[in-house]
Amino acid sequence: MSDPRYVVRRLSGEPVAENDELTVDSNYPVTLVRAVDATRISIRWGWGAVEEIKASRAAVVVDRV
Repeated sequence: MSDPRYVVRRLSGEPVAENDELTVDSNYPVTLVRAVDATRISIRWGWGAVEEIKASRAAVVVDRV
C-alpha cells in the first residue's frame, strides 16, 4: 500500500494510482506498486519482478502531501 504522505503524478499533472500502468525508460510497460519516498517508486515488471526505481525513469513525479 502506498504511503499516504505521497501522491504520484504524471508529468501532465494527472494522478497515478496503485496498479496503474506506466512506461519505464520510454518503452517498457510496468505497473505502479507504491511511492517509496519523494524521489522513488516501486514498480512491477510484466514478468512479476518488483523493483524500486527513480520516479523520473517512469516520467512521473512524487509529491509529498
